[in-house]
Amino acid sequence: MVLLRITVIDPQTAGISGDMLLAALIDAGASPKNIQRVLDEIPRYYTRCKRIQLNASEVKNHGFRACRVDLTITENEGEANADEFLRTTEKIAEASRISQKASNFASNSIRDLVMAESKLHGSSIERTHLHEAGSADTLGDVLGVAAACDALGIFDSEIYSTPVAVGGGIVSFSHGNLATPAPAVLEIARLRQIPIRGGPENVELATPTGITMLANLAQKFLDSYPSIIPEIVGYGAGKRELQGTPNMLRVVLGERSGVRTDMDIVQVLETNLDDLPGEMLGHTLERVIEAGAKDAWISPAQFKKNRPGHVLHAICDPAVADKLAAIIMEETGTLGVRHQLWNRFTLQREIKTVKVILKGRDFSVRVKLAKDRSGKIVNVKPEFDDVQAIAKEISMPAREVSEIVLRDVKRSLEKGSVEA
Repeated sequence: MVLLRITVIDPQTAGISGDMLLAALIDAGASPKNIQRVLDEIPRYYTRCKRIQLNASEVKNHGFRACRVDLTITENEGEANADEFLRTTEKIAEASRISQKASNFASNSIRDLVMAESKLHGSSIERTHLHEAGSADTLGDVLGVAAACDALGIFDSEIYSTPVAVGGGIVSFSHGNLATPAPAVLEIARLRQIPIRGGPENVELATPTGITMLANLAQKFLDSYPSIIPEIVGYGAGKRELQGTPNMLRVVLGERSGVRTDMDIVQVLETNLDDLPGEMLGHTLERVIEAGAKDAWISPAQFKKNRPGHVLHAICDPAVADKLAAIIMEETGTLGVRHQLWNRFTLQREIKTVKVILKGRDFSVRVKLAKDRSGKIVNVKPEFDDVQAIAKEISMPAREVSEIVLRDVKRSLEKGSVEA
């Protein structure tokens, strides 16, 4: 299915919590009554909870209007077993008849939460006991957000997030006082590779429930908004009054604008080299590409004291940047590698194998099709390795072989004999 809808969750100013996310989605149009029907299932399966009631109201925060959510809960005190808590979530999701995507989101969010807790406590999920995370409030936030995202069609959209503001200072919880971010927030961010930022307020801004739901919603994290035509903006207010920052989470729903490209984030590595032989430059380039670089190249440069040299560049996924930087320093002896994150627009790529006839003989050629998000073919390019092999076999210039293959593929596309 081609996804043209976009959702942007924006926690870069005031962080994220479960109630803020739920409030923002209600402000964006999700019905509190429909959400309450899902929450009504919680007391039927979670024996600690006797009653849970959703209340949504409009508030002012630093002069801005926003929605605030309060969950009124009657609950027995005590700790919840992590494994039982997860199984209970799955039962409630099934009973509430939310979609499979919503059910998966709820289960995965609770699973990430209890896995983070078990990791921090050094025990298995079966033996981990939850404190704050094991409350009916957590279930209410997660299942409420699942129902709200279901109603707004968010699970069928591209979902982006900006980096998460985590605040600062000291946070107090059942195990004592620790520096912000809370251990569970930091562990979830580590496990799911969520970019976090300190500030802008010296208080806790991101909660474990909020960040674990974000981890299971956002498909990509960007420093700035993707290309989007905003249609609906929802504001969810937190309960704390911040000194210099509106305590609000923003959720934006809309459609992609302009060319319907994908967007991702890549790491760009560079280092200056002025004393390396050509053979070592080539060897290093090969190693970097083999180790996972999307692309790598060398450009000539003139350094201080008019010394000629080269600059080695590499583009890669952020996950392998450390490995590639280590290879570059190991192979070249350079003392440092510069790096920066770039946002990148990309087209979808697909390889098709087509049959062509050249000099009365049948050949198979791989062809790369580049498509935009609507599925429209933007570019067609035969794989040069196949073109080169055919050219050698039938003693034709590779340029002519490529032109013939390209012509035949375009003709086949027009007839529909090659699936776009």
